[in-house]
Amino acid sequence: MGTLSKQNVFLRTNLGQPLPQDDVDLVRTAVDSTSEELTIFIALVDIGSIDRTTGWSQMQRRVAELYTVAFGRALRSQTCATIDIVLLDFCAYSSEDMAPFAQCKTLVSAKDKHAIPTWWPASIALNLVVYPQPSTLSESNGQQSGSATSSSTRLPVPWTAYPHVALGGTFDHLHVGHKILLTGAALAATKRIVCGISAETLLEKKKYKEQLESYRVRELNVLLFLRKIRKDIIFELSPLYDQYGPTATDASIEALVVSHETLSSSNSLNVRRAEHGMPSMQLLPIDLVVTPQIDANRPRSDSDDYRASVSSENSALKISSTAIRASLAEKQSRH
Repeated sequence: MGTLSKQNVFLRTNLGQPLPQDDVDLVRTAVDSTSEELTIFIALVDIGSIDRTTGWSQMQRRVAELYTVAFGRALRSQTCATIDIVLLDFCAYSSEDMAPFAQCKTLVSAKDKHAIPTWWPASIALNLVVYPQPSTLSESNGQQSGSATSSSTRLPVPWTAYPHVALGGTFDHLHVGHKILLTGAALAATKRIVCGISAETLLEKKKYKEQLESYRVRELNVLLFLRKIRKDIIFELSPLYDQYGPTATDASIEALVVSHETLSSSNSLNVRRAEHGMPSMQLLPIDLVVTPQIDANRPRSDSDDYRASVSSENSALKISSTAIRASLAEKQSRH
């Protein structure tokens, strides 16, 4: 395949099974052939079997797995494309919302080519690129066809969800870790996401401060990403002037999405709420970097060893906004 500026991927995933090797190869192929913007559309298989107590955790982990594969590949191959993952069952897209993507090629595996959603613009079918796979993979992974053809673009959430969900962060130079965190909130909320973004006064001691994006740039990047992955809920973005933000005053917030690294410190937010007579928030920890499970029944890729490759990609994903600013500062010093 040649390199395209913008491209889509459509794939179906079963949360009850490991990420198939052929889906990994599909995503890597798309990353290698996209130079500017890659959007990965995911449809769930067998939604009715998802456990309400563990479904959110399984779903956000699958998103993290796919970001690990995609962004790790981009780092290894020095691809500069922006990579976004959109969950078709919960994004509330209309056919009109898909129109901008209809002008791009959509890469799809042979096993999923007949499961393209029927509500997508017909022009998308004209731009499908079927990724070749061994015939033994055709339907052997248990992902039944036809699960993504519903005319509805918003299904009932199959796991425990909350009307009002909060999260917070600096969100400087929006990267894959931020996107996993924001997607976790989008999966947990049914009405509103409250997102606190560190005000510039909180960032005075940040390393490579001169490379920090302004508050307005960071706020806009968060808003644009949230609008891309969810169309049917309210987004409230506001500056954070302390560690508590809106969680200290908004009693309606029922859940807080956090990383495992900040889970213990997040307990102090509930202590503060208790002091003010407010109910505790459910803390929802996400996996920022994961090693995808390997389907032991799938053949290894001819091009590389799957375990070694994923390990390399996982290491590459241990990226932070500080590392990005350091890289920018180094580049600036050369000129």
